[in-house]
Amino acid sequence: MKKVLSFALMALTMGFVFTSCDKEENGGEEAAKSFTLSYSLSKADSVYLSTDSTTKVGYYYKADITVDPFVLVHGWGAWGFGGGFTYSSCTNDTTASNSNLSAITKKGVKGNTYFISYTGSENYGLPAEVSFKDGKAYQAKECYVTNSTSAYLAIKEGRDEYGSCKPWTENDKFTLIIKGFNGENETGTIEFLLADGLDVVNTWQQVDLSKLGKVTSIKFSLSSTDASQYGMNTPAYFCLDQLTVTE
Repeated sequence: MKKVLSFALMALTMGFVFTSCDKEENGGEEAAKSFTLSYSLSKADSVYLSTDSTTKVGYYYKADITVDPFVLVHGWGAWGFGGGFTYSSCTNDTTASNSNLSAITKKGVKGNTYFISYTGSENYGLPAEVSFKDGKAYQAKECYVTNSTSAYLAIKEGRDEYGSCKPWTENDKFTLIIKGFNGENETGTIEFLLADGLDVVNTWQQVDLSKLGKVTSIKFSLSSTDASQYGMNTPAYFCLDQLTVTE
């Protein structure tokens, strides 16, 4: 059984995969069908957490989110969101905390809802991965990304709940790394700067994924120049919306 938690309120959800099929310019033949991942929450300031305790990985339970043909890794546990992806309509752009599952934009690309990801290790969180329900390969096309509130405030204002972030400089970078896989074979890597020096992303940015080619899964990770012997000091969160693939 799964539920949506709006901190103390329940929220109804609707999941959408938008499909389209365009005619080719020459010959009028139909182009490949396109699938775009999108979600809608009926209430503001809501976040989805599963209650499925069937599969435990490390400290968290793994309960994937499926919106055909997309399958997104989702984790939860005693501490709440446990890595991979969840969907949110949270609008808190002022609280510097990893428990604040908000995009700095306070909304999605086309609606109030977006996906937020924690890209932790398997011991402390589940990997951020999108695969496909039918196991077949799809052509990666594009997605939109932006910063989470927690990462944005840690970089822009040096505010984080643990006080571990150093002052950000013009030489620092916060990088989203996107890797495509076809089975076990890596198809390509794309890097997108969520912060390039003092230029910190605070709007939705389109990322061309076509370089990844045909993929059975897409994996996301983060890298920051603000790091210590224990790993990144920058909160390992980013936001995703409107991921699109074609057959």
